[in-house]
Amino acid sequence: MWIGGTLYAAVVMIALAVCGWEFARLPLRTELRLNAFVIVGGILALLSLQVFQLRALLLPLLSLLLLSNLAVMIARYGAEDYAALRFGLNVAAALYIGGLGMHLLALRQLEHGNYWVIVTVVSTGMGDVGAYFVGSWCGRHKLAPKLSPNKTWEGYFGGVIFAVLSGVLLSWLFAPVVRPLDGALIGALVGVFSPLGDVGMSAFKRSAAVKDFGGIVPGHGGALDRFDTLLIGGTLGYYYILWFVLGTL
Repeated sequence: MWIGGTLYAAVVMIALAVCGWEFARLPLRTELRLNAFVIVGGILALLSLQVFQLRALLLPLLSLLLLSNLAVMIARYGAEDYAALRFGLNVAAALYIGGLGMHLLALRQLEHGNYWVIVTVVSTGMGDVGAYFVGSWCGRHKLAPKLSPNKTWEGYFGGVIFAVLSGVLLSWLFAPVVRPLDGALIGALVGVFSPLGDVGMSAFKRSAAVKDFGGIVPGHGGALDRFDTLLIGGTLGYYYILWFVLGTL
């Protein structure tokens, strides 16, 4: 994150490509198996637009993504009852992971992006840490019992507090570029809303009857189990910094 450039872009692109592969390989019902090539290709294409500052080509690329998915649906699934659902899931996965993932790259490309990406990513991660430890210590009230039975409201609010404190502490480290108020508000944003990514992805894991998307990160699961909150946190952090810190609307 500090070095940025090609190294940072390559790491993010590889990690999100793995996320797409994991999603495509979910053991859903046979009739709902997804196309990993289409999903990963769509993710990498979207991320490449951000890496090479070609966002003016976003609409043509989205059109190509939709048309290529349509062609795959007709060629491979056209005669099947669930062809349209496969089409929708392929498109949604590529847009969700690739579209939100573009913001993790865009964060680093901002002025003083090395500071901003660390504040956003670390605050999001510390929100996860806080939710885990506070929830394990005193969690009683279930947050989403049907989707993620281990998550509690106590853990959720603990995660928000950890994220805010992390943002404030990092603002002192990165002063005067990052003001304490901005650090606190970025922490609050990612702490409050990033868990939506975790709970949302839990719905897919529940449909597939699996605990994790994979085992690439020992003790944590797959890449998507780590990036589910970062996709939301990176997007929210980017727009807060762009609009309210840099004043670009």
